[in-house]
Amino acid sequence: MSDDKQIRVSRREFLRESAWAAAAAAFAAAVQERLEAQQRRNQPTQPARPSTQPQRPAATQTRQAAQPARNLPPVNVGIIGTGTQGQTLLQRLVRIPGVRVLAVCDVYPSHLARGLRMAGAQAKGYEDYRQVLDRKDIDAVIIATPLHLHAPMAIDALQAGKHVLSEKMMAYSIEDARRMVQAARESGKHLQIGHQRHYSPTYLHAYEMMAEQDAIGKLTHVRAWWHRNNSWRRPVSDKKYEELLNWRLYRRYSQGLLAELASHQLDIVNWFTGSTPVSVMGMGGVDYWKDGREVWDNVQVIFEYPNGVKLVYTSILSNQYDGYAEQFMGDKGTILLTNEKDGYLFKEPTADDLGWESVAKHKTTGKGGATGIVLDVTATKKKGTGAVVGGRKMEAGYELKDAYVLELESFVNDVVRNGKKPLCDAEVGFKTTVAVLMANQAIEQGVKINFTPEMFQL
Repeated sequence: MSDDKQIRVSRREFLRESAWAAAAAAFAAAVQERLEAQQRRNQPTQPARPSTQPQRPAATQTRQAAQPARNLPPVNVGIIGTGTQGQTLLQRLVRIPGVRVLAVCDVYPSHLARGLRMAGAQAKGYEDYRQVLDRKDIDAVIIATPLHLHAPMAIDALQAGKHVLSEKMMAYSIEDARRMVQAARESGKHLQIGHQRHYSPTYLHAYEMMAEQDAIGKLTHVRAWWHRNNSWRRPVSDKKYEELLNWRLYRRYSQGLLAELASHQLDIVNWFTGSTPVSVMGMGGVDYWKDGREVWDNVQVIFEYPNGVKLVYTSILSNQYDGYAEQFMGDKGTILLTNEKDGYLFKEPTADDLGWESVAKHKTTGKGGATGIVLDVTATKKKGTGAVVGGRKMEAGYELKDAYVLELESFVNDVVRNGKKPLCDAEVGFKTTVAVLMANQAIEQGVKINFTPEMFQL
């Protein structure tokens, strides 16, 4: 799982089992051709095969909300991968003013058909992602495919002159992620990574309270967890599609729970601390879901950050009581962020008044009866300042949008239209990828790994 050798999406590997071959033969051939070309440091453009499917930053920087496009030329987008995550993005993308989804690509017939229905009559379907990239009328692409395909597809798209939003985790290997950063730099186009919490009003507000208002004092410890009670397995009506649909369970395509879930939360800890980890150790195993999967069904990891800050992280698939959350503990208080949308501040008994507590509208009760303040971006600010997040006054309705919508609006309006650097760009995504993959290696080898500055260098 933790091998950092460049991923080789070989034709033989893709076609090893007829199950995968039935859905992805042409797709694999396309990826393989492009990977071989990249390895030779060449960039030939291969003709694409028509589809047989029916056609139909730094946290201190000002963070701006994307505004609806009015009286502007449309932004033409292609989406590659319309499974569960791709559909989540597409559902929101089509509602952004000024966006036209012109291309939908997937190798699984029902996903392609559903994506075309969601995109609208102007969209054309493809099985081969290169044909999407060959279209000169497409400004940007969104990649929501299995992890091992992120790098070859994103690199191809950047070299084809497209801006790219690639889903998290950034890449299967550190070397793949490093090549993605380099491709973005050389292309002059932007690569945004799908850690959507960077665009969340709740997380932006929580960061501001920690960094600017000193609401929790000196940060000493962090806890984060993502607990579910399900197998993480998708239903498959035809066994030939098993690895295509359940790729997350197989090591040659997936980096497991830490990549698919923890990467979001490690990204937040990196952001909130303004640093990267200095060491990691942990354990994991396939201890509950003994169904032939190759990736662990539970992981427990301890990261050390600069200044002695410790992060304790767990992800399990056998109990959902705690849900998912991040908890930042300082000597003056605790900030708890739950379910990606709710935030709370619990002060230590000896902490000074922050100056606005008396006007906070909503309170909550925590462990031991402790009274906490609900982090409301429109209310819990210093009296008289209004609702401000990241240095920008909030506009009506902004706080009601989910982070996916805000992430996509920023990609379309800030990145594609105006050429601005994404809040979560390739360099941010790279640091998270390094942390995840070294944690996997520590678990697999049963050792403590010390990070070096060279590991995070690009």
